[in-house]
Amino acid sequence: MLKSPLLGICVAVAALLSTGAQPAVARDGPGSDFSPITEWKNQIGSDLEHNKRYLPDSRTRGKIGTVRFELTMNRGGWVLPGTRIITVDPELGRVALLLLQQSQPFPAPDNFNLRDATFRVVVPIRFYNVAPEGEPEVVSLDGRKLLDCYQADREELDYQRRRAAALGRTPPTGVSRTPEGCAEARERQRRAGATND
Repeated sequence: MLKSPLLGICVAVAALLSTGAQPAVARDGPGSDFSPITEWKNQIGSDLEHNKRYLPDSRTRGKIGTVRFELTMNRGGWVLPGTRIITVDPELGRVALLLLQQSQPFPAPDNFNLRDATFRVVVPIRFYNVAPEGEPEVVSLDGRKLLDCYQADREELDYQRRRAAALGRTPPTGVSRTPEGCAEARERQRRAGATND
């Protein structure tokens, strides 16, 4: 029985177009640990994911999809011309551009030897829908928001300390930014505590 070559091509194209596919992991050799460049790429992806939570809710609400960042970067961790943001939704592309601007500079690749002064890094980032504004129960919403805010503060402090260490700066002792809505949720908690006393 002959197999259609067209079927094989369709399967290959479908595999390439799948938004849920993870990029292949580069390794130094069979059975070896991750290479330093792979760790660095993972750190860039982690920084983008971390900074995604600081985008305004009004910009991310209703946005679903995967954005593929094809970054052209220099050794200092700055994005250069030639960088591409690939998505099917132009508005999501604008949100991704804002995310890229807020995330720079990325960690510099000091722990491995590159031949060139610039190089390309491909990082996929998934955006999930933010629930539309409504009138849910205030107590449960605020309680959940506060938990998210405290978690965000811990992660932000860790992120800022890591960046300070990479740049040779004094590590911060507190956070300098919080996700949208945290200040309001904390103020409501403070008022509720004062009312109960």
